[in-house]
Amino acid sequence: MSNPRPLGERELRLIELFANCRVEMTPQQFYSKWAVTYAQMAQLCRCDIITVNRWFRRGRNYQPPKHYHKWYLALADIFLESYEDIPETLINRLCSGR
Repeated sequence: MSNPRPLGERELRLIELFANCRVEMTPQQFYSKWAVTYAQMAQLCRCDIITVNRWFRRGRNYQPPKHYHKWYLALADIFLESYEDIPETLINRLCSGR
């Protein structure tokens, strides 16, 4: 059995901040900002290209992106914009598969 770390005031403030963080970016916003393909966007959002195609359709075949898709795109935008400013230790921790 492990001994979990106790939560102090700092940790409680950070949990509150993270829980109320509503960072999102629509596929249309991301696509107009970055020269990505639908396949790359699907890879970023961990979905298939058919789903991405539906985000850009109109009418009956339109399907809105889920909150977590917009969250992935917002995080990708932050990474693309601020990569040089993110400490390598944090990148390694967030992207442990690299």
